[in-house]
Formats: sequence, structure tokens, C-alpha cells
Amino acid sequence: MENQFTLSPEQKFEALIIRYQDHVELLRMMTKIDLQIFGGLLSIQLTLGSFLSINPPKTLAAMAGILLVDAVLSTIASILLRNNALRRKEAVGTLKNVMSALGYYQIGVYIPDKAINESGKLRLWAPLYITGIIISYIGLGVVILSAYCNS
Repeated sequence: MENQFTLSPEQKFEALIIRYQDHVELLRMMTKIDLQIFGGLLSIQLTLGSFLSINPPKTLAAMAGILLVDAVLSTIASILLRNNALRRKEAVGTLKNVMSALGYYQIGVYIPDKAINESGKLRLWAPLYITGIIISYIGLGVVILSAYCNS
């Protein structure tokens, strides 16, 4: 599809700045959401583990039910974190495109013999969060099983 209108250099610059600001804010919000998901799930795991160590399930069915509900919560949290990581890749790619258009990666545009931005790789936290979720799920299972066996 063809561009329906022509932008002046000032309008193009303003469009780049708006896009940059939107995606920086998006990344901030996504980081906050990731931490809330991970922190919330770990809080649930710790609270549930503490409660169940004192009040163990009376039957295998109750133990299995608790583990099933917790598995569902853990899976949902992991999927949300994974999807956020994929969206983060897109947002970072857009930011890099904007910075490239502004000449931040080009040597000598703003600083003699240097570029403003260093090229670097994307570092995603989602795999570490998901590993923490898996470990906390296993830990909760151990707490439930040991509490059940000792009751």
C-alpha cells in the first residue's frame, strides 16, 4: 500500500520520537507486569506451602487436587511470561529500528569516532522466571508430600 501523504523531516522526526517513547513505556510496563506475575505466584507458593506444612491434606485426592490447581496457576504464569518475552523482542526490535533511523548506531553522527549506542544482544528474563516457577512447584510438591507422609 502506498503512503497517502508526505511527511516533512520535522514530522518524521516527531513520529520517531513518539514511537520511541511509546515503546520505552511499553517495556517498563512489561517489566512491571513480569515482576508482578512472578512475585505473585511465588507469594502464593510460599503461603500455600507454609499453610500445608502445618495443615497437611488428609487424602491423596486432596493432595492431587492442590497440586493440579497449582500446576494450572504455574502453567498460566509461565505462558504469560513467555508471551511477554516474545512481545519484548518485538518492542526492542522497534526501538532499535528507531534508534538506527536517528543515527544512534552510526559512528561519527553525534560523537567523533564513536556511536551513541553499542550494539548488544537481547537478554530475556522469562527463562529464569519460568525456571523459578518450576522449582517452586517442585518445592511445593515436596512440602505437600512430606507433610502428608508425616501426618
